[in-house]
Amino acid sequence: MEQELIELLLFAKKALSRGQAICAQANEFSNESDQHTELIERTWPKILFVRNHILIQLSTLERIREFLSVKIEEETFAKVSMDLQNIFQVLEGYHIDEGILKYNNEQSKQKTLFDYIDHQSVLELQKLADDEIGEIEKLCSSLMSTAKTLSNTISELASLQESALSISLDESASAFSDEKAHIRENIISKMAEILTSLTNHYDQLGEATRLCQSDPDAPLDITGMRNKKTIKHVFYSSVQEELLKVLLQLEKFSTPGGQADTISEKMITAESEMKSHEQNLGAFFKELQSLADWYKEYTASYSHLVLEIERRRKAMEKQDDLYHELIKSFEESYNDELQERNRWFAQHGEYLPADLCQFMMDPPSRLSIQIDEQPKRLPELSKTTVKKVYNI
Repeated sequence: MEQELIELLLFAKKALSRGQAICAQANEFSNESDQHTELIERTWPKILFVRNHILIQLSTLERIREFLSVKIEEETFAKVSMDLQNIFQVLEGYHIDEGILKYNNEQSKQKTLFDYIDHQSVLELQKLADDEIGEIEKLCSSLMSTAKTLSNTISELASLQESALSISLDESASAFSDEKAHIRENIISKMAEILTSLTNHYDQLGEATRLCQSDPDAPLDITGMRNKKTIKHVFYSSVQEELLKVLLQLEKFSTPGGQADTISEKMITAESEMKSHEQNLGAFFKELQSLADWYKEYTASYSHLVLEIERRRKAMEKQDDLYHELIKSFEESYNDELQERNRWFAQHGEYLPADLCQFMMDPPSRLSIQIDEQPKRLPELSKTTVKKVYNI
C-alpha cells in the first residue's frame, strides 16, 4: 500500500503542478481576454459599419440587377435589329421608278431606296450596341462573382461569430463584454475550485503516506483517492481559439485594404461603369430605334413622292388645258371683234371723212397670257409604279 500511496502522491503532485500551470495559463488567457474585450469594444463600431456598408452594397447590387436586366436589353436590341433588317429588306425590294432615275441621270448607281441610305453606319451603330451589351454581361458576371465572394465571407463570419461569440450584431458591445466577463469569472472560479481540490488531494495523499510510513499496518481507505486519479480539467482555451479566429477573420475583412474595402471598391466601380454602359446603351438603342422609325417614314415618303408627282402632273395638265382654252378664247374674241369692225367700216366707215373718225381705224386689242414661272418637266412614271403605290 505504501508503494501505491507513493505513486498516487507523485501523480497528485504532477496533477497539482499541471493544474497550477494551467491556471497560470488560464490567468494569461484571462488577461488576453480582457484585451480582446477591449479590442472588441474598440472595433465594434467599425464592425457594425462594415456590416452596414456590406448590406448597403448588397442592396446596391440588387438595385443594379433590377435596374438593368441584360436579357431584357438583349431582347430589346434583338427586336430593334430585327426591325432594321426587315426595313432594309423592304428598302432593297423597293425599286425606284425608271422615270425618276432617268430624270436624275442615275441609271447606273442607285436602283433601290436601300442604295440611298448609309447602312454601313447603321451596322457600326449596331456593333457598338452589341459591344456595350458584351461589356454589361462581363460586368454582371464580375458582380455576381463578387456577390458570391461577399456572401461566402459573410456566411463564414456569421459561422465564426456564432460558434465563438454567440453574439448578434444588433447587440451592444458593452452588453457582450459584460456577459463574457461574467462567464470568464465563473470559469476562473471553477478552475480555482479544481486547483483547491488538487491541493487538498495532494495534502491528503502526503498525510496518508506519512501515516503509512509510521505505521504500515494501520488501516487506510484510499478508494476515493484512486477515483481522483482521473481529473477532468475545465478551461476555455477552445473559446479563446475560436475568439481569435473570428477576430483574425474580422481584422482581415475590415482592415483598410482588406476584403471589405476591396469588395466595396469593386462594387462602387462596377455601379459607376454599369450606369455609364447603361447610358451608352440607352443612347444607342434610342438612335437605332429613331433610325428604324425614320426608315419606315422614308419608305412611306417615297410612296407619297410618287403620289405627289402624279398630282402635280395632273395639275400641270389641267393648267395646260386651261392655258390653251384661254388662248383659243382670246383668239376667237379677237377675230370676232375684228370681223365686226370690218363689217361696220364696209357699211358706214367708208362714207365718213377720215379726219372725222380717225380713231375708229385702230385695230382691236389682242389678249395674251404671261406665265411668270415656267414649270419644270416632271419624271414620266410607269403605270406599274403608280398602280403599286395606289394599291398600298
